[in-house]
Amino acid sequence: MNGIIKRRKTSDYAQIHNGALQQLEDIRSIGLIAHLMSLPDTWVISKMQLYSKFGRGPITNAIKELEAKKYWVTIQYRDGKKTLYYYNVSDVAFDDSHVLNMIEEINQRKFKITAITESFTHLLGVSIAENQQPKSKEKEECTSCKDSCVADFEQCKINCSNSNVENTQLLKEIELITNKEKQNKDKRNIVNLQGIDKFLNANKFKIALISACNEFYTEFAPSRWSKQSWLTLIETFVNEKIEDCTYDRVPANKIRGYAYASIKNMAHKVDMKNGNIEFSSSGELPYYDWLNN
Repeated sequence: MNGIIKRRKTSDYAQIHNGALQQLEDIRSIGLIAHLMSLPDTWVISKMQLYSKFGRGPITNAIKELEAKKYWVTIQYRDGKKTLYYYNVSDVAFDDSHVLNMIEEINQRKFKITAITESFTHLLGVSIAENQQPKSKEKEECTSCKDSCVADFEQCKINCSNSNVENTQLLKEIELITNKEKQNKDKRNIVNLQGIDKFLNANKFKIALISACNEFYTEFAPSRWSKQSWLTLIETFVNEKIEDCTYDRVPANKIRGYAYASIKNMAHKVDMKNGNIEFSSSGELPYYDWLNN
């Protein structure tokens, strides 16, 4: 006989509201929200990590329905010249009061909100809603993937950064670069393989370093940085390492140790500044042998 078999669970299980599972119509949306609800509430949502694990198409379509039915909220904001994204998901649909709290959290940090999930644009005020330029999902996802994967804060796992899905995504990035160069009459028609190689190395390093940093969130962030402060801190840190070409000097199998040593030093500085530990007159930071760990 066929039927639904339910087993009693006392550990390693997730509770998901029946409303989300029964109201969502796309199996990809159901699968995505089930996956996200199985993660700890300290997990930082990352589109890049989701793309790497499940593929861009399924995730894009799943998020589309989740946003339409108010289970997913995307807030786009500016920090100086940087465009950042703030994602929230729940198995109970968000209402205006929930989203107003998210908006207030960003406003308190003096960031300028530039866009929000369509269902909640009315909360930004008439002027912002009217001036908000519609843009295709394809463009948004491309920008998020290529230029803002750090801001996205995709909490990637190192073991998925080398997956076939990610390799396929990197090949798509090469194709985008190639097509752009071919269409530009003022540039060469032959792809600069050295430039692409550098881009791939930097992109792989970026994903792995973000992944490693977020792995230590629960160890270092509580009592030192809020969730949003952590996102900004790691974004700035990773961007600096990309700019100074650190990826040429740190072996792939040592990125985790390098991330741990760097965050440990940042945490030490914060603790000294806040008076949680005695200030060292020598100014020396704690030593961590990341090359051998």
